[in-house]
Amino acid sequence: MAVFSLDRANAIRLLKALVAAGANSNTLMVNTWVGDIALKVALRGTNLASALAYAQGQGWIADGPQKGWTTITRAGERATRLYIVAL
Repeated sequence: MAVFSLDRANAIRLLKALVAAGANSNTLMVNTWVGDIALKVALRGTNLASALAYAQGQGWIADGPQKGWTTITRAGERATRLYIVAL
């Protein structure tokens, strides 16, 4: 599997796990909580970093108002719903 495809698959997997844990576009997430959820779906280290970078590049997640915070965007919520239905 190409790196790009793996990053995309990991980003989608992370988004799905975050939404399943209760996150949405109205929720600010502490980065450590995002990391904890990522560990539950076996994402860590460079795989996590590249998944987050991919998701941010797609506009699926964004930095929160303060350092150490993240949020899922509405586009991220839509993408998650699309991939839940498609899988």
